[in-house]
Amino acid sequence: MGKQYRDQEYLVKIGKRIVEIRDLRKITQEKLAELTEIDTRQIGRIERAETNVSISSLKLIADHLKISVSDLLDFSKSIDK
Repeated sequence: MGKQYRDQEYLVKIGKRIVEIRDLRKITQEKLAELTEIDTRQIGRIERAETNVSISSLKLIADHLKISVSDLLDFSKSIDK
């Protein structure tokens, strides 16, 4: 794993949550990148918690996954708590 951020555990949870929802929606990283206009490599870094994702990017991702940001950040709904 790359750089460790102060809130690394939350970045990991966010990344896992994005993967979980993306998989449920049957959306590839490439398709999500196309929809959000966020580079595919950046989507991967977000999902692997290798970058400290901005709230703007989270909003964009949530919108295209058709969920609210609050649902994206609700880790209690995640399979892997």
